[in-house]
Amino acid sequence: MNEILFFKTFSLVGGMLLITSIGARINKAYETTFEAVLTIAGTFLTLFIVYTLREDFPTNLLALTAFSFCIGWSMGPTITMFGERFKFRKYSQKIGLKSKVVEKKKSFWGGNENKKTVFYYKDSPEKIFEYDSSEMVRVRNKFKKEILAQDDDPYSQKWQNNIFFAMVATTLSVFMTALIVYFSETDFGFLGSFLFFALLGLIIVRLLKAWVIKDSSFSMLQTGIGIVIFTLYLIYDFNRLEKAMARGDRSWGTAIDIAVNIYLDIVNLFLYILEALSENN
Repeated sequence: MNEILFFKTFSLVGGMLLITSIGARINKAYETTFEAVLTIAGTFLTLFIVYTLREDFPTNLLALTAFSFCIGWSMGPTITMFGERFKFRKYSQKIGLKSKVVEKKKSFWGGNENKKTVFYYKDSPEKIFEYDSSEMVRVRNKFKKEILAQDDDPYSQKWQNNIFFAMVATTLSVFMTALIVYFSETDFGFLGSFLFFALLGLIIVRLLKAWVIKDSSFSMLQTGIGIVIFTLYLIYDFNRLEKAMARGDRSWGTAIDIAVNIYLDIVNLFLYILEALSENN
């Protein structure tokens, strides 16, 4: 057993997760669009440096630190967005605000050419209004004043519980997938091509969700797919680590390569679990 590669890899993963959590705690929201663009650019730039100089110690560790912090800096606003979505859903339940998807028009073949989400109050379902209506503007402004503007709003503890549950679920997933690889004699390398194309499909689905399809059931579907994909990615990357250890590989380059992949698996799995909780809990 090659303990050196194992120690290097998980020391890197642990350090990266710690730095990421610090970045996420510091930055809860972007101040400007430029800050968001700069964070994304910094993430890709530092990742490029990590892989280019992964054998150059200690430059590789400095690049990993910067990359992890950029990820954390972008995770903070993402978690905040999920939290606000969760709180607005709870607030809507409190005031009796409901939503439904209606057809805008029929296509030539009789199918649904387009759909839109409309809102109504439980006590007066005949009065519907759209997201950009004056009534929804009033509701959102009231939500910001009564909930988001408060230091200790009535839904904060529930949201913190969701974050804790997502962390526990992610940790259990990491241990379970590691045990599967450790006790199984299967070479999970065959998952590589499948997961690559599945990830591309997931990216397309997220783009469709953001710009085209607003159906809540579709949103739950893509979240579930994301959880499955990154759980399988953990199995795949743990298997890569196992095979590298069997070869006797002890290099920093291999440790960084595998550590970055496991780290990204964990981060994405956590975010997908948290997103699922924000939409369904």
